[in-house]
Amino acid sequence: MGVLFAIFQLPIVVLNALGFIVSGIWLLVIGQWRLVVAGLVVSIFAPFLLGLALLPGILIGAPGIHLANRGVTIGVYFFGFLSSVYTYVLIAAWCEGITFSFLHDAPSHAFWPLLIWSYGVATSPWSYMAQRDQSPVSILAAFFAQVAFIVMMISVAFGADLLDGLQVFSLVMAVGVFFHMRLLAEARRAGALQTDL
Repeated sequence: MGVLFAIFQLPIVVLNALGFIVSGIWLLVIGQWRLVVAGLVVSIFAPFLLGLALLPGILIGAPGIHLANRGVTIGVYFFGFLSSVYTYVLIAAWCEGITFSFLHDAPSHAFWPLLIWSYGVATSPWSYMAQRDQSPVSILAAFFAQVAFIVMMISVAFGADLLDGLQVFSLVMAVGVFFHMRLLAEARRAGALQTDL
């Protein structure tokens, strides 16, 4: 996992620090101010709405904590997997929906700034929530959203069309579920799932 963090750390830092600002200015210069305003509005309100959308995933995972207290390991992994799939599908649907909404009718001269802009709009709510939550699970989910977006951008740069790029995004998020389950297994072994319910 450390290797994955090392590979993507620089692109994530650059995109997070400069991508939103540079692409926003670029879009304003080429006259796409409506999309800039829309992206800013979405970025402001999305963490609240996405936080609500995550609640079912928490409810799905709750029986796993109860089963951890009872020592039922298979139940922990079953409900942890369901919760993880729900969370990662929600993240993928959000990021892919934002990307498609910004890019489906984009003029060719605005494609790249819109792709970078959609990265910021799509991933910033997840990064914000992970930063506030500070849990390894939230940080991992936000990280995989950013990695999936970067891999999608690379695939588009090498000639994949947008829909193929979105499929690449989904595949990377599926890898994220695997790492989420690995994190759950490590927490289970360390006894970190034992709580008073």
